[in-house]
Amino acid sequence: MRFLIEWEIKPKYRQAANKVLEKFEQPKEVKTIFAAHNRVASSTGIAVVEVDDVALIQKTLSPMMDFTNFKVTPIRPLFPE
Repeated sequence: MRFLIEWEIKPKYRQAANKVLEKFEQPKEVKTIFAAHNRVASSTGIAVVEVDDVALIQKTLSPMMDFTNFKVTPIRPLFPE
């Protein structure tokens, strides 16, 4: 299933979040559909991923949970592939 992941890094934790991101490695079970993009002049961004087990999203995002607010929404393609 595909998921839209939106985030907002909490301003006071920006430096800590950047340190975690430097070490980030996406699990191979998480397929990137639309790579992570940050909005210009903002602490927010989006990505689209596909996983067989939604628990992988929790596992992948958990190192950032203290520094970032996440919104994860299940999505489906508008047009069949």
